Amino acid sequence: MREESRPVPSIVGRLAHLLAQTFTPEMLYLVGKIVSVPMMCIFVGELFHYQVRFFPPGIVKMRRRWNAKSVTMMAMTAALSVILQAVSALLVLIPGFLTFRADALVRFPFGAIFGMPAVWGVAVANLVGDALTGSLSPGSIAGAIVSWWMAYLFYRCYRGPEDYGMQKSSAWIKYYAVALLWCLLGPLFLCTNFEMLQLFPAQVIWTAIFPAVGLTTFVGGLLGPLVARVVAPAAERYGLSRDEMEYETESRVQLQTA
Repeated sequence: MREESRPVPSIVGRLAHLLAQTFTPEMLYLVGKIVSVPMMCIFVGELFHYQVRFFPPGIVKMRRRWNAKSVTMMAMTAALSVILQAVSALLVLIPGFLTFRADALVRFPFGAIFGMPAVWGVAVANLVGDALTGSLSPGSIAGAIVSWWMAYLFYRCYRGPEDYGMQKSSAWIKYYAVALLWCLLGPLFLCTNFEMLQLFPAQVIWTAIFPAVGLTTFVGGLLGPLVARVVAPAAERYGLSRDEMEYETESRVQLQTA
């Protein structure tokens, strides 16, 4: 019986050894630099209201109008994110740096429901939250951008009240798929910038911070669909959803590829 049980731990050990050899800090850093380029380009484009489209491929100029509703949604998203970030600071993973990400509970679904006002609110909240929790550092800029992407991915992937209101099972499946996508792209971007800024030793960044950011954020956002089920109908009722706010419209196509 003992001889029969040996292959299992042996296979697991070999698999773990293979993964450790494949996903080295050097390889992850290289992949992170490659991923960071389009992420930064899309971020900078949105700063100037240029949006990359994939179906059909092209770049669209957006006309955006800041009014009382959109400013309110940005401020509300920022405030809730900061509160949850401050509460999360009680659960410290790396002193002075990394905490449990309960703010994902708001950042993921609010990006889908409120659109770009929530996206910018999340970015602002990250800087304010870091300042309040005493973890403000040069890496906070990278943190603000990667937090911006938390809401932005959901803003781009969801359309219509039934979708962002999580009224269909497909919307729930998409929620966790998009959350997993961020939990890969976000830590890659963040840790790449940490290594560029030399904030931590490379081994610590890629073996501790990288998996911790993705895991804690995904767990923190698990109940996001339930938040959306409650918030989305209220947002529709009071004219505060992305569709009701009429915050943005397409202006003109700047560049379109065949």
